[in-house]
Amino acid sequence: MTDTIATRNMAHAAPLPLANPEQRKIAAYPLFDWLRFVLASVVVLVHAGARFPAPLDGNLAVCVFLALSGWLIGGILLETQRAELPRFFYNRATRIWCPYFATVILLYGLAAAVHGVDANWFKYLFYDASFTHYTWTVFPRASGEMPLLGTGNHFWSISVEEQFYLFAPLLMLFLAWGKRLWVWLVVAALLLLKGSQFTPIALGVVAAIVHRDHGTNAAGVVWNVRYRGPAIAAVVAVALFVAAAYWPIPQVRALLAVAVVLAAAIPGTRGAVGVFVGAISYPLYLNHWIGGFAVHSVARRLGYGPSVVQEALSYLLAIPVAIVAWYLIDRQVMAHRNAWYTPQRGRALGITAYVLLAIGLVGGLLIRRAGG
Repeated sequence: MTDTIATRNMAHAAPLPLANPEQRKIAAYPLFDWLRFVLASVVVLVHAGARFPAPLDGNLAVCVFLALSGWLIGGILLETQRAELPRFFYNRATRIWCPYFATVILLYGLAAAVHGVDANWFKYLFYDASFTHYTWTVFPRASGEMPLLGTGNHFWSISVEEQFYLFAPLLMLFLAWGKRLWVWLVVAALLLLKGSQFTPIALGVVAAIVHRDHGTNAAGVVWNVRYRGPAIAAVVAVALFVAAAYWPIPQVRALLAVAVVLAAAIPGTRGAVGVFVGAISYPLYLNHWIGGFAVHSVARRLGYGPSVVQEALSYLLAIPVAIVAWYLIDRQVMAHRNAWYTPQRGRALGITAYVLLAIGLVGGLLIRRAGG
């Protein structure tokens, strides 16, 4: 959801001072920009109170986001050597952490100002800061414990992606067979049987490996890959969408998610508008709660209950909020991060990520054992 090729996601025209080596590792897919925006919009509208025909909901939208990350980041790792890991960790951290932690600080700061600080405030801040939200958060109890009545629940997907970015390089770059198809088929099958939210990412990696091994020739313009493959995937996605309406289980949803990604995986030239809407999708996903919080707060003061008008206003307000957040944070970071990069910083960020996750896993286990 969050991480394609970083510099391509930005709508600024100025050339970057240094080349990003990850740009050459994966093709450009113009439909992915629009797919991201649609998926983020679905999440925003569902959280605002809108309802779509089953199985289209926020859960499915996030699953597609995760499958998209598996396809793109898995594709990058397939072309990455161990010596390039500092750049990989640096790119993931700068792309995800800066907008994410800004949102976490804003949300928890507002929660402290509105409701005060208690043990649950510290507990969920700890989970979100250590990327273990998905690991330790338990529903439905968490809905009443989390700051601002569960407003930051969507952070669970960030923890899933971050853990994937830390696990996948270990498997793919430190094991001789880590980039082979059968390995990821086993991983995906085990996750699929478990019904884990990591399943769409693993299936996305499977799709990336198949594409690497069988998807294209040297010229990259085989007709049956460029068009017929996505067309077949689109038909499969429609069939799975219908199936998921009758069998709303995680396994079907995960398969549907990767089929949607494959249907949109048509290489091409990305347009300026598409690049822009793709760029604001991540801040839209992260910060959409601000629009809803503002609209519902005003509505309650005026004595109005939930309504379609509030849903529409929440979404419409979320768009300019996302644009402002993108301009102030994402755009600035992405415009300068190549100039800021050094291998030492990349290694430091990678080590920091593993340490944060380890602290979160140990701390979360202790909180659980203490009854928290």
